[in-house]
Amino acid sequence: MDSRMKKINFATAVLFVFVATSSADDFVPKNTQKPGESPLPPAESLRSLTVPKGFTVTLAASEPDVRQPIAIAFDDRGRLWVAESYSYNGSKFTDEHNDRILIFEDTDGDGVLNERRVFCDGLTHLTGLQIGFGGAWITAPPHLAFIPDRDGNDRPDGEPIVHLDGWSLKAEHNSVNGLTWGPDGWLYGRHGIKQPSRVGRPGSSDDERVDLSCCIWRFHPTRHVFEVVVDGTINPWGLDFDDHGHG
Repeated sequence: MDSRMKKINFATAVLFVFVATSSADDFVPKNTQKPGESPLPPAESLRSLTVPKGFTVTLAASEPDVRQPIAIAFDDRGRLWVAESYSYNGSKFTDEHNDRILIFEDTDGDGVLNERRVFCDGLTHLTGLQIGFGGAWITAPPHLAFIPDRDGNDRPDGEPIVHLDGWSLKAEHNSVNGLTWGPDGWLYGRHGIKQPSRVGRPGSSDDERVDLSCCIWRFHPTRHVFEVVVDGTINPWGLDFDDHGHG
């Protein structure tokens, strides 16, 4: 086995440890509410919203079923996947492995997500989530990884596959984030300001890596090609496409 393959296997194994080290049933999130603060209960917060005529808002899910959501995505069955980030403490990422991915489903069509399951826990540095090609794609600096579930049983098939590494954690809350499928079939993401990253396949040399910051990038899910498509932004934290394919 050559040195590059050893590095690839090591990067994959490290992320797999993140997945396997904790139990969703054992983890109790910390209460980060400041003493004396009393936020409105979810149902009361809903009643305080004002929406345009013809629109309605329903409470789909709330604490304690979901906390610290940092990213959401829908699968082809209409289910909502949620990435919960507990490793971010409000100013920087810690190395605690309590981040997790949840799956919610509305089984009776009333707008309430009445079924909930934990797909994967024990993650850390989780910043982005998207579903497709038989599994979950995540950004968890320094990694872009794929968690396979090709049999669709809502449990990871095995070790996550690390496709890219080198995303900087020094960027803190401006790090890599926001996975979105483009109309061209590529997986798009963003990178904010504060600290550049040097991204490439695990084990690749500095010359083979891409220096990036304040940009929109994309990754092809089957050809495994990575490239920056828009550079010179300030701190992108949202991306979508219109009916003409314009981003």
